[in-house]
Amino acid sequence: MFKKKYNVSIIDGKWLPIKRGIKLTCIPRIDEFIYLNEIYYRVVSVIHQLAEKQEIVIVVELLSEKPKIKLIENQ
Repeated sequence: MFKKKYNVSIIDGKWLPIKRGIKLTCIPRIDEFIYLNEIYYRVVSVIHQLAEKQEIVIVVELLSEKPKIKLIENQ
Protein backbone atom coordinates (compact mmCIF):
# COMPACT_ATOMS: atom_id res chain seq x y z
CA MET A 1 0.00 0.00 0.00
CA PHE A 2 2.63 2.52 1.06
CA LYS A 3 5.96 2.46 -0.71
CA LYS A 4 9.10 3.81 0.84
CA LYS A 5 10.75 6.57 -1.16
CA TYR A 6 14.51 6.71 -1.20
CA ASN A 7 16.41 9.98 -1.39
CA VAL A 8 18.99 9.43 -4.13
CA SER A 9 21.85 11.42 -5.64
CA ILE A 10 23.18 10.68 -9.13
CA ILE A 11 26.85 11.37 -9.91
CA ASP A 12 29.16 10.66 -12.84
CA GLY A 13 32.39 8.66 -12.81
CA LYS A 14 34.38 11.75 -11.79
CA TRP A 15 32.12 12.19 -8.73
CA LEU A 16 30.50 15.33 -10.14
CA PRO A 17 26.80 15.60 -9.21
CA ILE A 18 24.27 15.29 -12.01
CA LYS A 19 21.12 15.42 -9.90
CA ARG A 20 20.55 15.47 -6.13
CA GLY A 21 17.56 14.74 -3.95
CA ILE A 22 15.64 12.52 -6.38
CA LYS A 23 12.81 10.53 -4.78
CA LEU A 24 12.73 6.92 -6.07
CA THR A 25 10.57 3.99 -5.00
CA CYS A 26 13.02 1.41 -6.36
CA ILE A 27 16.79 1.54 -6.66
CA PRO A 28 18.30 0.64 -10.07
CA ARG A 29 20.84 -2.16 -10.31
CA ILE A 30 24.26 -2.15 -11.95
CA ASP A 31 24.06 -2.18 -15.79
CA GLU A 32 20.48 -0.89 -15.85
CA PHE A 33 19.63 2.31 -17.71
CA ILE A 34 18.39 5.63 -16.34
CA TYR A 35 16.64 8.15 -18.57
CA LEU A 36 17.09 11.64 -17.12
CA ASN A 37 16.67 15.01 -18.86
CA GLU A 38 16.30 13.27 -22.25
CA ILE A 39 19.69 11.57 -21.85
CA TYR A 40 20.39 7.87 -21.24
CA TYR A 41 22.83 6.79 -18.51
CA ARG A 42 24.10 3.34 -17.53
CA VAL A 43 24.39 2.53 -13.83
CA VAL A 44 28.00 1.72 -12.93
CA SER A 45 27.70 1.44 -9.15
CA VAL A 46 25.20 1.91 -6.33
CA ILE A 47 26.54 3.13 -2.99
CA HIS A 48 24.51 2.84 0.22
CA GLN A 49 25.61 4.98 3.14
CA LEU A 50 24.13 3.86 6.42
CA ALA A 51 24.02 6.58 9.04
CA GLU A 52 21.19 8.30 10.89
CA LYS A 53 19.49 8.61 7.52
CA GLN A 54 20.10 6.16 4.68
CA GLU A 55 21.68 7.91 1.72
CA ILE A 56 22.04 6.29 -1.70
CA VAL A 57 24.42 7.47 -4.41
CA ILE A 58 24.18 6.12 -7.95
CA VAL A 59 27.30 6.36 -10.12
CA VAL A 60 26.46 6.51 -13.83
CA GLU A 61 28.16 6.85 -17.19
CA LEU A 62 26.75 8.78 -20.13
CA LEU A 63 25.68 6.71 -23.13
CA SER A 64 26.67 8.16 -26.48
CA GLU A 65 23.65 6.68 -28.26
CA LYS A 66 20.21 5.41 -27.36
CA PRO A 67 20.40 1.84 -26.03
CA LYS A 68 18.83 -0.94 -28.07
CA ILE A 69 16.21 -2.41 -25.76
CA LYS A 70 14.10 -5.36 -26.78
CA LEU A 71 10.82 -5.65 -24.88
CA ILE A 72 9.46 -9.12 -24.22
CA GLU A 73 5.78 -9.68 -23.56
CA ASN A 74 4.71 -12.03 -20.78
CA GLN A 75 2.83 -15.07 -21.99
